[in-house]
Formats: sequence, C-alpha cells, structure tokens
Amino acid sequence: MNQIKNLSRRQFLAGSASGLTLAFLLPLSSRKALASQNSPASALTAFLNLNPEGKVTFYNPFIEMGQGTYTSIPMLVAEEMDIDLDSIEVTQAPHGDQYKTMFGGTQRYTGGSRSVRSSYELMRTVGSAARAMLLQAGAQALDVPLAELDTDNGQVRHKISGRKLSYGQLAEIAATLPVPESPPLKIESDFRYIGKPVKRKDTLAKTDGTAEFGIDVKVPGMLYAAVKRNPVYGETISSVDADAVQSMRGVIAVERIPQGVAVVADSYWHAKLALDNLPVSYAKSDNRSFSSEGLAREMRARADEPGLTAEDQGDIENAFEKAADKIEATYEVPFLAHTTMEPMNCTAHVTSSQCELWAPNQGVDFFAQLAAKITGLPLDKITVHTPYLGGGFGRRFYQDYAEQALVLAKKIGQPVKVIWSREEDLQQDFFRPMTVVKHRAALDKSKHITAWHISLTGEGPAGRLFPLKPGQADNSVVEGAIHQPYAIANKRVDWIKHTHQIPIGFWRSVGHSFNGFITESFIDEMAYSAGVEPLVFRSELLNSSPRYLKVLQTATQLASYQAGVIETDAMRYAYGIALHESFGSIVAQVAKVSIEREQPKIHKIWCSIDCGKVVNPDTIEAQMQSGISTGLSQLLLEEVTFKEGKAVQSNFHDYPILPANLMPEIEVAILESDAEIGGVGEPGTPPAAAAVCNALFKLSGTRIRKLPIKEMTFVEARENG
Repeated sequence: MNQIKNLSRRQFLAGSASGLTLAFLLPLSSRKALASQNSPASALTAFLNLNPEGKVTFYNPFIEMGQGTYTSIPMLVAEEMDIDLDSIEVTQAPHGDQYKTMFGGTQRYTGGSRSVRSSYELMRTVGSAARAMLLQAGAQALDVPLAELDTDNGQVRHKISGRKLSYGQLAEIAATLPVPESPPLKIESDFRYIGKPVKRKDTLAKTDGTAEFGIDVKVPGMLYAAVKRNPVYGETISSVDADAVQSMRGVIAVERIPQGVAVVADSYWHAKLALDNLPVSYAKSDNRSFSSEGLAREMRARADEPGLTAEDQGDIENAFEKAADKIEATYEVPFLAHTTMEPMNCTAHVTSSQCELWAPNQGVDFFAQLAAKITGLPLDKITVHTPYLGGGFGRRFYQDYAEQALVLAKKIGQPVKVIWSREEDLQQDFFRPMTVVKHRAALDKSKHITAWHISLTGEGPAGRLFPLKPGQADNSVVEGAIHQPYAIANKRVDWIKHTHQIPIGFWRSVGHSFNGFITESFIDEMAYSAGVEPLVFRSELLNSSPRYLKVLQTATQLASYQAGVIETDAMRYAYGIALHESFGSIVAQVAKVSIEREQPKIHKIWCSIDCGKVVNPDTIEAQMQSGISTGLSQLLLEEVTFKEGKAVQSNFHDYPILPANLMPEIEVAILESDAEIGGVGEPGTPPAAAAVCNALFKLSGTRIRKLPIKEMTFVEARENG
C-alpha cells in the first residue's frame, strides 16, 4: 500500500484495481480514548483496504509481541464495519506520519499497555466510516433510499426487497464517495465481537512454525554477523587482531561497530566461532570499580535525604511531629534483564539509493529515523519490516541491535543479519533499574495512620531518555507510589536521584513493577502496626474509592479469603492480598501460600481486574496470567548483579526465569465498568510479589523487603497464626 500524506479531512485515495482504500483523517467525535494520554488529540489516522474481490486488509499500527493486538485491534474494525473477523487480513503498518494514532497523531509505538486503550474509538470509527460509505454506495447501486438499507456481515442488504450486494461489489463505487467525519458507532447491546471471548488470530501460525520472527528472516545474498561489545559499561574496545580469524571457515570480514566488534560470515555459527576466537583488547576506565553492591550501599545511605517532591498532601511534618508511634521500612529491588525469548536481532540491506530493515521493534518510526540518520537516505527511501516479536517487554524500544546491522550492511554492501548470543543479550541489556525505597508511617494514640512518607532513591529510564523540567520527578521511578487511593490525610512522595553508568530501560510495568510490590507490602506493615487485619485495614481506607474497593472485594470473595493462618490435615497455609492500579486498570490479587521444606509454595492466585471497557476477555485473562508469571519470576528468581563494571550473570543457568513447576493455578475475574478504558499487558505484574510476600509473613513472621528471595529459607512461626 502506498504511503499517503497530506490528506484533507474528506480525502481518500482509490484505484480501479485496488477498490476502496480508506486512508483518512477524521476529527474525533469523542476524545475519551485519548484523554488518559494528556494530549489534545484532534485527528485520527487509520488504514483499511477493500478490493473488488471483497478482500479486506487492515494495516495494524501496533505490533504483535504476545499481547494479542492482531486480534483485539481488528475486532474493533470488524465490529463497526459489520464483517466477519476471519475475513480481515492483518498486516503490519509501515512507518509514516499517517499511521500515528497516539498523542494527537504525533507518535506511534507499542508499549505502556496503550494499544487498545489509545485506539478503542479510533479503530471503531475506521470500521464505521467504511460501513457508512458502503451503505451509500449500495444506495446508488440499487437506486433505493439509504434508509432502506442495512448491512449483513460483509453485504449491503435492501430490507424491503431482500436484494444484496457484497462489499467487494461496492468497493469501486464507495471509492467515489466522501469519507464521513463522524460516523455513528454501535450501541453496546448490538456488539457482536467487543466484550466477547475471541480466539487469537496468530495462534496457529505461532504453533505450527509458519510465523516469521525477526530471527527467521532470510534475504537473498544475506550474510550473518556475531557481535560483542566491551562488557564493562561505558568502555570501548581498543584493539582487535582481525588476522587471527580471517582465515577461519566462512569468515567474510571483521568490522568495528559502535562500542564493539563484529565478525561477518556466511553463517551465524561460523561468525560466532570466529568471534569467540578473536583476540580483543579492552580500554580501561574508572567504571571497573562499579558494583551493584556498592550502588545499593550508596542509595541506602541517601534514603533520608529530602529529595524532589513528587506528591505532597496535607501537613506531613506536623503529623510526624505529633505521632504517638512511627514505623519505617527500607525496601530494595535489583537490576533485572528482559531476557526475551527471541534474542536481539536485525537484518539490514543498504544501497546507495535505498535501505531495507527487518527489525523486531516496538516503535517502527524510531527505527526508520535511525536508518535515515545512518544511511543519509530520506525517509521515503527507508523500508522497515516488522515481523512478529519473540517478546518485547520494553527492550525493543531501544535500537542498538538495529544500529549494528545498519552500520555493517552499509560497510559490507550486502544484506547482513545481526544475531546476539544469549550472553550478549543478557549482559548488554537496558536493565530494569535497581531502586531503594524507604516508607515511613505515623500513628496516633488510637493507632490510626495519620501520615505516610515515601522516599525513592535511584534513576528511571524516562529521565534518561527525555530531559526533565526543573523540579519535575521522573515518573518512571515514582509511578505506583504516588496518588494511592488509600484515605490517609497526610502523604508525601520524594525522589532522590542517584545516577550511575549502567544502561537502564523500560521493563514490564516499569516503576509499577517494584512500587506495586513495595507499596502493598508496606500497606500490610501499616495494618499490623495499627492492629487491624490487612483486608479490613485496606477496606476501611478505600471507603471513598468504591471502584478500588469493588475490585478488592471481588478477588477476596473469589478466593474465599480467610484471615490469619489456616491449618488442615493436609497443610498449613495463608492468604496474602495486594491491590494496585497501573496503566488505567485496577488489579487485586489473593495468593494462597504454604511453606514446604523451608521454601514458599504458591498454590493458587485469584485475580480481579477492572480495566473499564472489555474488548476481548480471552486476551485479558491471558495477560493477567502472563503478568503474574512475570511478577512471581522477579520475586523468586531474577536478579542481575554487577562486579568490576560488568554484569555477572550471562545465561539462564545463572539468570533463571520462572519454570513451569513454580507457576501456580490462576483464576481471573473481569469487571467491566464505565471508567476510562485501561491497559492489560502490564497491570497483572505489580501486585503478584506483594500478595505472596504478605502471605509468607503470616506463616513465618519474616517480612520480605529485598528481592529476589531465591537465597532465603522460611521457617513456620506458629505464634504468628
């Protein structure tokens, strides 16, 4: 499909061979879908092609990396266009301003759990506009009043005579009609797809091996590259003895790349063997003194500094001064790697007149801009293919692997596929940052919580990428700590910025990933200090937040939650609870946990979610399960440590992720509400660790304030029942 630019509000492009092509700008009849983005959105960009044979092609602006966008987004179009979902062929939209549907048409990326919530009304409008044009075309073709027509699953039908014309038959007539600016949308009672469970369209291809991921790409004349960078962050490679491997089988070239070196060969295996044997000298710097242990020590020492205030409510100083009692706790979370199933890879072909890139990515426009910068070619000479992603989790926002492929392809003059080894993938990541968080609470004589003070020490990925305004806190650090729903009169959240040289990035649920664990753990600590059972404590503080309270009650009722420790003939167990809002969705979880051989055993997790409007409940349930597995993995196992400036862990033998035998049964309840539509890809992660830890405290009396717990043992404390 040709890229289309500078369209007027009522313009469209059509050709006799291609039938109706919708590529239009429409004013939004409702701003609700974009209101949560804090952007004055004024335009919609959308693409839909219908040919005379009735084939419908939808150019999806969002990528598929396991979260179901190749099903949920087309569902919105099919719903309003009145066509069978299976009749839509989904293809990935290329780069270009006309595909930007976020932040007022200025950006497009896949992340932040934004795909469905940023396009709910936009994509419905695409389908509705197409249907309206086809109805008008039907009125012309049948020579009947428009009011006498309706649609019936890909056909325009004359209600009186019963005559029908397929959408394909009407495509070329529709191509002569103006695009309606505000086509009517269906009422919910007429929904055929939205809100109903729909099986994913990409499942078969991903299970029978026909789905093409970036690592599967093959291009005629393609060479392969294995790469390595200096394992010490911030250092470079000083010298390379290329002659030592030049005669090895299959080796084409040894080339320098940004901060590293690559061996290009006729196969990846030949490139990797040569790279492993390549003599390399590394530049040295003071960065070799860095360690994660030292960083944690530095951050803990700063936890009492005033910092930059991100939230300030009431008079916290006065409340602490008058407090009858005070409690405090310091939590610590480590660096984490993304460890996507598919390691970083990219294929590039650069000539003097054009550039083609096959890049698993989460932001195609960013990658196109990178290609233009490296090659010197204009954007209209850049083609970026986005295959399926074998996991993203925020890692594929970053373009370092694509930069390597582009540099090598430009030098070699042939297509080059760069593939990272798992070791390179893990050790050269943009890591979830280490963070130290100190919570303090003040209690009056009646043991009521009168003040809550949170101090976060560390650095966030947003602040690394985008300059912060003076006095502005990095939201990627403080999110999940600020704006809690609990009714505590005096609250303050401070951020103490502590910089270091380790590359950090967006990791599934970003700041919520650790603040969900920490905040809900400290809520439990406050409950015990106040002498109130944790569920009762939360419920009392949520009386003025009925939506949160309903989600919490749903999860606890689903689990048949009981306070304290439960003993049966079979085992001794406890329930832990956690509640957290992120990305516009509220999630509560209840974990049933026991201790077996001094280790936690997680039997089941019950999860309730209110994400506003529900598009595909099947996807929501799957994403809750997936998010919980991520939360449990960071609780039980995951950690990257640094010594002498480099990552210690190198592969799954020393960076394990949650195995199947540790994954509990999960039951999900979905609450639909009139709230702004929320995301589902990430909100399942934040409460999981806290729910388990809060149950473990009941059983053992051990309060977990540092993750992961893989080195910990737990002994049942009978007096804690």
